[in-house]
Order: sequence, then structure tokens, then C-alpha cells
Amino acid sequence: MKKIKIKGIEESIYYEKLPNGLEVFLYAKDDIYSNYVTFTTKYGSIYNEFIPIDSEKMIKVPKGIAHFLEHKVFAQKEDPQPMEFFAQSGSVCNAYTTFNNTTYLFYATEKLEENINYLLDYVQELYLTDESVEAEKGIISEEIHMYDDRPSEVLLEKIRFNTLLDNPYRDSIIATVSDIESITKSDLETCYNTFYHPANMFLVVTGNFDPEKIMQIIRENQEKKKFCDQKEIVVKEIKEPDNVFKEKEEITIETNVPKIAYTIKIPLKNIKLSRRKLHLYMHILFTSLFDETSTFDEMLKNDGIITTTTYINMLNCDTHMLLSIINETNKYEDFLEQVKERLDKLTITNDDFERKKKVLISNQIFAYEAVENINDIIIDNIIFNGHIEDDPIENIKSLNLEELNKLIEKINIKNTSIVILKNE
Repeated sequence: MKKIKIKGIEESIYYEKLPNGLEVFLYAKDDIYSNYVTFTTKYGSIYNEFIPIDSEKMIKVPKGIAHFLEHKVFAQKEDPQPMEFFAQSGSVCNAYTTFNNTTYLFYATEKLEENINYLLDYVQELYLTDESVEAEKGIISEEIHMYDDRPSEVLLEKIRFNTLLDNPYRDSIIATVSDIESITKSDLETCYNTFYHPANMFLVVTGNFDPEKIMQIIRENQEKKKFCDQKEIVVKEIKEPDNVFKEKEEITIETNVPKIAYTIKIPLKNIKLSRRKLHLYMHILFTSLFDETSTFDEMLKNDGIITTTTYINMLNCDTHMLLSIINETNKYEDFLEQVKERLDKLTITNDDFERKKKVLISNQIFAYEAVENINDIIIDNIIFNGHIEDDPIENIKSLNLEELNKLIEKINIKNTSIVILKNE
């Protein structure tokens, strides 16, 4: 095993790549009393056009398959089912699908070895029948209707739909009922066989355990299984125009207080910064402008325009970054006016810049106090960077105001889309 030292935090992560391509990351600490294990495929909702492993031709599959597969991987041919198996040892299991990945997980304090073996086994064995696929469509359709009744979910979906035009991030991870109805057993098998190969997956174990012992358990589990050689997965390149799809939309929905999102669409083609550095700079800039310590927040609360602190949501869609300024208020037109006025003065003082850097460093250190946070950091590093960031503190310290000011010059604050959710 290789030992990756995290400088500035004095932590270490063990790493090994198995012969079948599976990458394993282990973080062990004696003063932790629980274990959090995740098994992730680099396959999320945006990968709907790709070349299957047994083909040379690009295909297009229905939207929502990544999430649909998450459901079906949980359904095993023989009992006990995953929920039942993990519950027997007092463990809890779950799974989630994002735009970029699907992750299966469990929390445990006991029987870690047994649980890891089971996690690897059930995720690496797909059981489908035409009948079970049809039955699942009804379950997922109900889930879709449930999300349609949640104003916060509707707002986030509309932000992407109204800002993007061709980028697959535009679409819901769970998709629509019509999308789900068109999915076949063959579609699911094609996606599973292409994206659920060990060479496209990684396992992260964080908690209190013996790294060498757990690594040997994982090696032995994978040595018993046979996988075909995996060639590089080819997915369709994302292309997206710079203009927004819809500049403003007001939606009638049952909500206690109107919700508003002001989204800036920022092209990334001319920004020569790493994904991580861009995110850090934008976080520093926009939280300093709008968070609870800002003059914006103080003024709008004093004027009765808002009662809660404005939330900044950032989504990197590969071609563009969507930066949304979100709050809820009955005085949403006043809020909009103040947001636009604040954005016309897109600046940050050196004192605010340095203060925000110190907060980021502190957050990075404290993140290593919880196994879930550590696990999430590793997942994000692998999905978005392809490797572990081994000096996060120094990377934050290296941020400078001059570079941020050059970035500000490239942001077109007029390229925006507004979504308002309100009662009739």
C-alpha cells in the first residue's frame, strides 16, 4: 500500500490499486469509534451518451438510468436484502446518485470485515428481470411526484433548466416519469456493464481499523471474481452556449414564503484555474458579499427585506459555473434590486479576503474530525480531481487577491437567470 500524507493537517490516507483496476482508499484513526464505508462508481446522471464496452458506436440512453440502477443494485436475487443484512449487525446502509457518481455506503461499529465483503458482493452482482424493472418504474414515479411537491427541490431544478440549454446537468438526476417509463432491462444492463467495472470504481473506508487487515480482506474478495478487461470509457463531450435559456420565470407553487434564485452563468473556457481553485475563489468572493457577516445581510435585515441569511449555491457544469444567490422573502423585488446593486460593485477588501481564507483553513482542519466528512473529501477529490489533494492548506494559503481580481474581470454579471416561486 502507498501512504499519502496530507500536509498541514498531519493525516495519512492509504492507497492501493488492485489488478482489476479498483482503487482503494483507507483512513484509519484510533480515537474514532465508528466506520463509514463507501463504494463509488464514476457514473452519474449526466452520462447518457457513451460508447458501451462491447461496442464501437455511441448510443443515447434514457435519462434517469443512473438513479434507476441505484435502486436495482439494491435488489438482490436472494435474501437477506442489503437493508436486512446490515441491520443484523446494527449497521445502516444507503445509496445516492449525483450528476457525476453513484455511491453505496454503510455506517458500522461492528463486523466491519463482513460488511465490506457484503457491500462489494451485492454492488458487483446485478439481478434484473423484466417484471422487476417494470415494478420499479412505479416506485420511482412516486419519488418524482414527491420531489415535485418540495419548493426547494423545484427551485434547484428550475435554476439549472432555465440557465442551461444543451448541457446534461440541465436535467433532473431522477428524470421525469416519461423518461423512466422508456427504460428497459437491456438499457440498465448496458449501463451497468459499462460503468460498474472495478476500473471505473473506488472504495473508501474511514474509521477505526487495521489498514493492512482490511486491505487484505478487499484483495481476497476481488481475487475471487472475474472481470473482462476494461477499455477507456468514451462519453459524449459536453457543449453549451453562453446565453441562458430563460432570463426570468415566476412559478406558482404552495410555499410559505416566496423563494428566489438569482443565477449568474459563468463560462469556463477562458478561465485558466483548476476546478478547486475556482471554487475557492468564488466561495470567498460571494460569501463575503452576501453572508451573515456582510453589510448586505445587515442592511436587508434591518430594512425588513429578509429574515434569513442569503445562501450561495455553486454548480460546476464542466462548461460553465452556475452561481446562485438564494433566499426567501415576500419582498422579492426589493431583494432582487439590492442583489443587482451589490453585484455592480463586485469587489472584496484584502481584510475580508484574508479573513475568509482563515475560515477555509479552519474548516479544512476540522473536517478531519468526522469519518463522514473525511470520506466525502476523498470522494470529491477522486471524482473531480482524479487524485487526493495532498496539501489542501497550502493550496488555500496560495490564493491571492490579485488573481481573484483578474477572475472578477472575466465574470459577466449580466448573464443571469431569475427564478421566483410564490403562492397564487
